[in-house]
Amino acid sequence: MSISASIDIILSERSRTVLSVPDLLGDFVSEGWDYVDGNGKVTMLPLGDHDDYNWTTITLDRVYLFNILQEKQQLKEMIGIELLRVDSDVGCELLIFNTYDIALNLSIARKKIEIESSIDITDFSWYLKRVLPVFEKSALQIERISCDQF
Repeated sequence: MSISASIDIILSERSRTVLSVPDLLGDFVSEGWDYVDGNGKVTMLPLGDHDDYNWTTITLDRVYLFNILQEKQQLKEMIGIELLRVDSDVGCELLIFNTYDIALNLSIARKKIEIESSIDITDFSWYLKRVLPVFEKSALQIERISCDQF
């Protein structure tokens, strides 16, 4: 049986009006995440995806990528981009459903709590320590966080 884990973040009313997806992605990068894999490619939901989850892996320069993200935000399209930690093999899919509902699907080399047991539990604290500074840097206030594993 496969395990799915996610962190869902709801932004405050004030933060909903100031969220800039390109700026948020830039803050993820400055906090040790990257959106470019080892082959120089970006995995993302393309413009006009219409909630089909048709993940695409392509080579894009930063300016073009940020223009696509900005256009997707203006069109109120769901935004999805794969993020990878530069200091490990761990990653996630960042999904932004609207200006306040953000999810991190912890799907790439999911970090687990290290215990001598057959229990498979996601180490949510590891992710939160590396994600929450991004929102602080972006001056985005978090109203609610939930961590789920199923």
